[in-house]
Amino acid sequence: MTGGADSSWLPRHWLFFGRFPPPRDGQTLLTQQLLEMLGGEFTFLCADSSARSPDGRVLPPGRLRLRRIPEMASYLWRIRRLAALYPFPILYAIASGTWLGHLRDCAAFAGSIPRERPVVVWTHNSLLALAASPLWRRSLRWLGHHIRILVVPGKRLAEPLRELLPEERIAIIPNSIAQEMLCTDEEISRKLEHLQSLEELRVLFVGHMLPEKGGWELLEAAALLRRAGVALRVSYAGGWVSAEDHQRFLRRVAALGLGSCVTHYGSIAHPEALRQLYLTHHIVALPTRHPTEAQPASILEALNAACAIVSTDHATIPEMVSPGVHGFLVCPSPEELAAAFARYWTTPGLWRSHAYAARRHFCASFAPEQVRRRWRTLLQHVEREYAQSLEGRRYRQLPLSL
Repeated sequence: MTGGADSSWLPRHWLFFGRFPPPRDGQTLLTQQLLEMLGGEFTFLCADSSARSPDGRVLPPGRLRLRRIPEMASYLWRIRRLAALYPFPILYAIASGTWLGHLRDCAAFAGSIPRERPVVVWTHNSLLALAASPLWRRSLRWLGHHIRILVVPGKRLAEPLRELLPEERIAIIPNSIAQEMLCTDEEISRKLEHLQSLEELRVLFVGHMLPEKGGWELLEAAALLRRAGVALRVSYAGGWVSAEDHQRFLRRVAALGLGSCVTHYGSIAHPEALRQLYLTHHIVALPTRHPTEAQPASILEALNAACAIVSTDHATIPEMVSPGVHGFLVCPSPEELAAAFARYWTTPGLWRSHAYAARRHFCASFAPEQVRRRWRTLLQHVEREYAQSLEGRRYRQLPLSL
């Protein structure tokens, strides 16, 4: 294989390292979407870092367990082998905002990824907690010397990193949603007409049932509204970290007397089922304070489905939701959540106005084709630079499989 600006593989082939479903969580789904979004124009050789036990079971992310060490060592060996075999640029779609994941990233760049290889790093997680620590700031700065471009989904996530990386090496590209989650204009029109006539307020929570996501505060807010006479229905879609948390949630629902108006669907694997949930609810609530939150997929999906948003001034959410236009940003307390929902109940036409504006905002800023175009421009720019650096070098032809 001949290097240089006319090399046939350069505009086509990349190495792609990331977490893929299963498990179905925000990072794996967005990674799969990115791969599918770009797959028509680029060819990717992939290494999957989702942790699995020897018998093939998926292990929960973010848990420090001894049995994960051999699996992670195997993953690092796989990406080292791929990088050694194929002289392609790298899309590293797994950069983590946790200290454990950051150690894995540093190990990958120290021992598995060639220093001269251009690497585009995409992070689904916020790196702000790492950047705020003197210890991890040093390792982030070291990592910055090994990457060509860092892609983050919002300005808020980029600002603290500008002290660690030059301006030209940070790219802001928002996330989008999977094609099967997209709603048509006709569906949105039917939703606006149907839900406007309902005599109850339907609120949806989509996300892992972690305390930091705010699902428990939403439950307490529902109890306040029911006592105030608001006809309310709350739906939850998301998996549990433990069976104990699930049972505790059910007990709290019973204690608050909310059994008739709270439904928990669990983790929804079928995209169409989740899409229909968005289309049958007025509001999506995500009172998150999760430390590595970046750009929640549930809010993008809610904007697409013309849901008003009640969330928090956290991560990139203020870049997605303008208060008073697409919804409200509140403190993650039951009282403030209840007050925001009550405004929709007591103000005729407010929900329809916010829902319609949310849909327009998605189409203007987060539609898949717009996001694809920005990724394509970035990757082609990196390819051209790499091609110029390879003038005169030669590579042997290799099969595109392992």
